[in-house]
Amino acid sequence: MTAYPIPENHGHWWLTTRRSWSHLHAVPGGNLTPDDLHDSIDWADPLERQTACGPVLDLTYAGIGSRFSMPRCAHCCRTLGIPAGRGTPVNEAAEKRLAEEKTHAR
Repeated sequence: MTAYPIPENHGHWWLTTRRSWSHLHAVPGGNLTPDDLHDSIDWADPLERQTACGPVLDLTYAGIGSRFSMPRCAHCCRTLGIPAGRGTPVNEAAEKRLAEEKTHAR
């Protein structure tokens, strides 16, 4: 599961603010490269990027638990035309599929 800008994530990175770790914000896929992300992680430097909801924020890659449970920014979701929810869109969809499979397996 990922926060990378794959189609299931609507072509956006899903990153959290470096200061508060309270929401996942969408960053357009073309505004960040995997190398930028790796350098940021390796050097513990924040990524200053504009989010889909407008502000330029100091962002970082969220851990796996956060990518599954942290709420997405409602403003970013509105901008992208997707429902607000918890976790990256691809992870939220995967969790729903697993829950449905468990229900049908009974």
